[in-house]
Amino acid sequence: MELFASVVNSKDLFETVVAAFVASLAIALVSSLGIWGGTKYVDYSQEGRGVTALLALSVGIFGLLATLGIIVLGIALMVAK
Repeated sequence: MELFASVVNSKDLFETVVAAFVASLAIALVSSLGIWGGTKYVDYSQEGRGVTALLALSVGIFGLLATLGIIVLGIALMVAK
């Protein structure tokens, strides 16, 4: 068992798995916001609810920008290491 412990650092492996899990939840959440905002904008616009449509559009734009930000941050972290 010592050979396994010297080859694989369990703590670093656990931290990597947890970070990947949290990152996957974050990207799923913010991309879902972008999709939701875009579809609700179309729905509310067709119903004539202009202010609500603009609020939904702002949520969609936030989701899109947050998704792009997470992608850029992930690439920057991979290049830096």
